[in-house]
Amino acid sequence: MKPFAYARPKDAKEAFGLLTGDARARGGGVDLLDLAKNGISTPQTMVDVRLLEFMQVLQPTGPGGLALGAGVTLARLASDPLVARECPALAEAAAQAATPQVRALATLAGNLLQRPRCAYFRDPFFDCLKRGGKTCPAMEGDHSEGAIFGNGKCCAVHPSNLAVVLLAVGADISILTGIDEKEGGFIVTQGTYDARFFVSPEEDPLREARLAPGAVILWLALPSARASAYVEVDQKQSFDWASASCAVALEIEGGKVKSARVALGAVAPVPMLSEGAAQALIGKVANEKAAEAAADAAVKGATPLRDNAHKVQHLRVCVKRAVLKAAERGR
Repeated sequence: MKPFAYARPKDAKEAFGLLTGDARARGGGVDLLDLAKNGISTPQTMVDVRLLEFMQVLQPTGPGGLALGAGVTLARLASDPLVARECPALAEAAAQAATPQVRALATLAGNLLQRPRCAYFRDPFFDCLKRGGKTCPAMEGDHSEGAIFGNGKCCAVHPSNLAVVLLAVGADISILTGIDEKEGGFIVTQGTYDARFFVSPEEDPLREARLAPGAVILWLALPSARASAYVEVDQKQSFDWASASCAVALEIEGGKVKSARVALGAVAPVPMLSEGAAQALIGKVANEKAAEAAADAAVKGATPLRDNAHKVQHLRVCVKRAVLKAAERGR
């Protein structure tokens, strides 16, 4: 690993001033240090932002909503009773990520921005498309856990499970993009955490998130999503990245689904909403029959590769279980 400088700024203004050139913001540093050790990322400076005040926000907003600082750890998300009540899907996703030791360090923003876990991307000896190479070596190699959607150019899957939940519940995101030199304040961009945040390999294989160099995620705002659930299927019961995952957020009125959002994870280069699965639920009683219809709709259009057709069934199982669990919470 190449040597780097380490900075611990006292406030957001100082932190943003340091995030220039090859500097990188460090929260828990779990993935950032992995990338540095593998020679994939070579920052000259790591700027420790985890102790800045705005990073640690976890508080209620409005009627049941949540404001979450980018530096809140996965362990805190998994155990906080406010999160468990207002967005159980987020608590479930955080609890299933990594190991207890990693969850104690890893942050919300770090989980959202982690790079793909594809072995060919992580190994500097392969000519990987996502590191500036010409091809995706996984296409002809081991792609057993690769994408079954959007895999025409690259079959690496997006590794974040929290991103799937935030997409399902319709979160808003606030990003610090600059300092107003005239007024002395911050320039903050606010928007919806949706498909526009993600970058597909077809658009730019070198990145997964639409985040400008030096920009920092400040916090995310979630609406109340008590009728929500997250389910993933793993190859092994101990620590593993998901083979397929699904987050569901329902609004149930009069015993029937009034609105639904179904987000799919670990099956495409970016997390994706399934409009077909949502439409299969709206106006229906969220029973086993409706859940199976949603699961069938979610896998429609999948294009599995030579060795990963099993992920179609994994995804179908995730969707059905997540729908039924969210429906139970909405009754």
